[in-house]
Amino acid sequence: MREGWTKADALRALERVDFNQNPDELTIRRAISLFAGPELINRQRLQAAQKGMATKRTKEIEVKEQVATQLRSQVDVMASEKDELTEANDVLKKDNKALKNLIDQIKLKIAIDVKNLMEGFSEVV
Repeated sequence: MREGWTKADALRALERVDFNQNPDELTIRRAISLFAGPELINRQRLQAAQKGMATKRTKEIEVKEQVATQLRSQVDVMASEKDELTEANDVLKKDNKALKNLIDQIKLKIAIDVKNLMEGFSEVV
């Protein structure tokens, strides 16, 4: 059984042999010859194809896991950047409000100064 048989192949080939009856070598060879040849080659090809498919699927899963890990990392980075931008936006809103208040104070001061100038100008004329 050095012809590429696996242990499982040998067990399948010998399952019809009744070893309790102490079979001779010819009986054993006849039993395994039914299993050998095209049947064995076909099974081995199927097993190799299944193994190849399993390997391919395993690699696909590994690639998908790597992509998922990269995407999770990108999501974490983007969440952190979003938090920073939200914080910066809040600061800018406060600064804009403070600037608006300052502009309003300047406009009020200018209006008061213009009023005072106009009053002074009307007294002169």
